[in-house]
Amino acid sequence: MQTEKVIFSPLCVCVCVSEVAPYLRGGGAGQQVVLEGNRLVLTCLAGGSWPLQYRWTLNNSNVTDWTPQYRLFLPSLKRTDAGQYQCMARNRMGAVIHRRTEVQVAFLGNFTGEEQRKTVTQGRAAVIIPPSLASFPRPVVTWYKDGQKIIPNSRIAITLDNQLVILATTATDAGRYQVEAVNEMTGENVTSPAVYLSVSGNRKTFFFLNKMWWKC
Repeated sequence: MQTEKVIFSPLCVCVCVSEVAPYLRGGGAGQQVVLEGNRLVLTCLAGGSWPLQYRWTLNNSNVTDWTPQYRLFLPSLKRTDAGQYQCMARNRMGAVIHRRTEVQVAFLGNFTGEEQRKTVTQGRAAVIIPPSLASFPRPVVTWYKDGQKIIPNSRIAITLDNQLVILATTATDAGRYQVEAVNEMTGENVTSPAVYLSVSGNRKTFFFLNKMWWKC
């Protein structure tokens, strides 16, 4: 944008042009959540005298050089592309910086680790910890035993960390345990490697019973 001032004189007409420093147009988006693999388009809205140039940063590191292109286009977003984006516009009169836009990438990874075997003494508590899983946002987790969904009750609980806790285990608690994670934003789901739980007999009880039997 330029400001023109017209001066009339008996001999000629003079037009004086004054240049305008860059200024912001609009506040920009404060936060965006984009699915992994989708495209990302960010726009740097600025006015001022032409030519204007633009530069984009991600977490304070340059991702573009100075360019006349005011849009940042990423055709296929990766998890590592998440962060704080910011643009700067400049011309011969100065520069202006847009406020930051936080970009979050929604994704669901895979469970780490392999199948495990765990043994607990009958009557004692068993704690089954799910394998590590990378995801954004946090997935919805469901535990299964031998393919059947586990419903928490007074003896079985699921903690805030998605650990499965079984109090006062019995022989019927033995089996194959798996956890399913669902990312409701991406629509994806993954199932963990199995944990095979065995419940051993209470040796003290057996010893006591055997001793009583021999005594009789």
